[in-house]
Amino acid sequence: MTESKNNDKNKSMRSKSYFRYLIFVLMLVQILDTYSTLYPGSIPSLIVGEFFPGVPDDITSSIVTLAGSIISIGMYFLFFNQYLVDKIGRKRMLVITILGMSIASLGIFLSVSYVMYVAFQFFLYFFFMSDIWLIYANEESKQNKRALNTNIILMAGLLGAIIMVIFRFVFITDVNPNWRGMTFFPMIFGIPLSIVIYFTLKETTEFQSMKGTTERDSRSFIGDIKSVFQIDNKKPFIFLLIISFLFGFSNLFIGLFEKYIADVGTIPQSQINILFFLTIFTVMIAYLTNGLLADRIGRKPLLCFWSLLLPFSVIVWVWGAYSSTNAFLIVLFGYAISHISYWGLWGIIRIIALELMPTDRRGTGMGVRSLIGAVGITTGLLMSSFIVLEIGLGLTFIIFVLGNFLIIPLGFLFVKETKGVDLKDIK
Repeated sequence: MTESKNNDKNKSMRSKSYFRYLIFVLMLVQILDTYSTLYPGSIPSLIVGEFFPGVPDDITSSIVTLAGSIISIGMYFLFFNQYLVDKIGRKRMLVITILGMSIASLGIFLSVSYVMYVAFQFFLYFFFMSDIWLIYANEESKQNKRALNTNIILMAGLLGAIIMVIFRFVFITDVNPNWRGMTFFPMIFGIPLSIVIYFTLKETTEFQSMKGTTERDSRSFIGDIKSVFQIDNKKPFIFLLIISFLFGFSNLFIGLFEKYIADVGTIPQSQINILFFLTIFTVMIAYLTNGLLADRIGRKPLLCFWSLLLPFSVIVWVWGAYSSTNAFLIVLFGYAISHISYWGLWGIIRIIALELMPTDRRGTGMGVRSLIGAVGITTGLLMSSFIVLEIGLGLTFIIFVLGNFLIIPLGFLFVKETKGVDLKDIK
């Protein structure tokens, strides 16, 4: 009880101006994170065109999905990032992840072979989508404002997607595409942002109150991992891990949409740029929906809704790409809904994971969730690299995305509703 009062006192001592500044800085972090997450998925056909000229589409699709399964292993290291969040602090690890995205992008820019490109994209996956900003924001927010503040930051992060599309308009043209230009933004923006964070942000009050506790300091690495499965919310957390695996396994399309559309050939690169640009704004629907409804109707209804919507939307644009007259409009409609449901579902899964974990295990628990999701991605990409040779990318997308339907009964029956939970009371 004393610790809870001290937490409230520490938070109250922080001014509203500092909280607004914190949210602003976390918005900048999310802008960089969003850009770094999206730009590799906007150029796979160009990478293939440079490093595998003249190779048939089905073979290059198989190569790209196989390489993607290898690259996705880099996401396993997100676990260690998030584990260290509980050991050395939220602020230090936030700085490290931002620097990592900048350095990895520099390596991608310098790539002179496909192996080198894959190696540095593998390194990039160590750092993006680390959720450290999410832990920061939620530990400093009031309990009835966590989903709202999270989605405000996510909506600001859409500027990163807008910047990505602007860079694609500038550097990726039908006449002279230059995919290396896509790496400029994280290279230039990341380093100064990491300096600003290191010298101006404070460590979260939740971490400061937890730091130095006997139980936390006495646990070994294996003990830390075991402790994640010794919480009161053990059962719903295990089922959320299964859901995270299915989410990663099912959504093969997210990094290979551009390759598929380019292979079909009904939509030129100039219109693909427009597709990326327009769908950015539709993602705001997902963030607004989560932000406005998650604190009112709860997390579980949204988890089920997005899981239901996502497979149908993928079917629409996969078949619509073959339309001889309306390919652009059909793909725009279907891909926009895919974007809304994908990012909406991903956001809800992350919020629930955070709200199931006690403070001293929050980073580690989020890391375990990221690890299991990454294993799902690797498994899906590895399996699809063989399947795509037989049936092509489009049908492979559809078969795998149907796995999202399994999330609905798992979420409805076994995942705990975490709306309104006080983070200090989780044990």
